[in-house]
Amino acid sequence: MRLTLLTLLITAMALIAPAVPSAADDFRIETKVFVGNRKTPISQNTTLFRAGYVYDYLTSGPNRVAVFDQRGGRFVVLDTSRKVKAEVKTEDIRSLMDKLHDQAAKSSNPSMKFAADPQFDVDFSEEGELTFASQLMTYKVKTMAARSSAAAEQYREFSDWYARFNTMANPGSMPQFPRLTVNAELAKRGLVPTDVQLNARAYLARSEHYVTWRLLEGDHKRIAETANQLATFEEVEFKELLSPSSESLSRR
Repeated sequence: MRLTLLTLLITAMALIAPAVPSAADDFRIETKVFVGNRKTPISQNTTLFRAGYVYDYLTSGPNRVAVFDQRGGRFVVLDTSRKVKAEVKTEDIRSLMDKLHDQAAKSSNPSMKFAADPQFDVDFSEEGELTFASQLMTYKVKTMAARSSAAAEQYREFSDWYARFNTMANPGSMPQFPRLTVNAELAKRGLVPTDVQLNARAYLARSEHYVTWRLLEGDHKRIAETANQLATFEEVEFKELLSPSSESLSRR
């Protein structure tokens, strides 16, 4: 659905409005993702939580920004090099996830079948490390206490939807239901991850998360710039925005 210019201007104003402390916390997370034993990250992101919106900036690879508007039920993805944007409804993402869940549950592939209904043995160490163990995949998650229960839930909501979104953006990839299980356990304990290691048979990946419980001066300027881009960039279909590259916005 295409948005009118007036709607976009109203949206832009909302995105830079003051935060409502009772509803949302403002904070930032810098993420680096590594695959195998590589010491150089394959992707890096800066994620800003502001006034109930989340701005995810891919700092390596394509010049893309994803804005998560939970209340509006959508992602808006911007390509700042081409000055175009695309909207993806969360209801469309959920519909696709329901289909993928049914397909995975009926699959003869053990990994796919496990992904549909992941069952982990969960252990929480005194050092604050969560382990989710199974025969097919294991997560080891180093954690820290969230500043508030609201912040823990904000992180969980964004991380859940971004996992679903990346599955949609990368057809053929493994459904992200196991990661949703991890996110739920973190939120239940009021935690956010600082290091996540996934070992799935021959596949090994790790992400580092650097959490700061406030936004920096440059973050506010970046958000204001993004709000202006939301109001002025040409809208295109999501498939067109991804072309010619179909890389995920974030491999977390």
